[in-house]
Amino acid sequence: MGASFLEKSVTIAALFSLLHCAYSAAQHRFYLRLTEQPFTHLPLDIVVQTLVSLVALIYGASRVAGTLEPIRADIQNRRRTWDEVGSCLSFSTFDHRSRMLSPIHSALRQDQDE
Repeated sequence: MGASFLEKSVTIAALFSLLHCAYSAAQHRFYLRLTEQPFTHLPLDIVVQTLVSLVALIYGASRVAGTLEPIRADIQNRRRTWDEVGSCLSFSTFDHRSRMLSPIHSALRQDQDE
């Protein structure tokens, strides 16, 4: 089921309100620099508006996003065995250091040295 008009409106309003909070915080810092006052904290109204906007945006985004579908890997791989699924031939290498431990390889190396 789709999101209602109210839920979409809450999400958009919360997004604009959060952007307004960011602009207000930057404007407050600019004002403090102009008046040469130290920055101690943001005004309470900006902090409260930020928190309310953030909660409303999280609520709205979770409602507008819709329902989540479960990931079911067993449907796609129902007929495949574990050997087929876990087989990664691109990682297989046949030319590695363990061949030096092979008795056949040491015999061939001795024949080449002679």
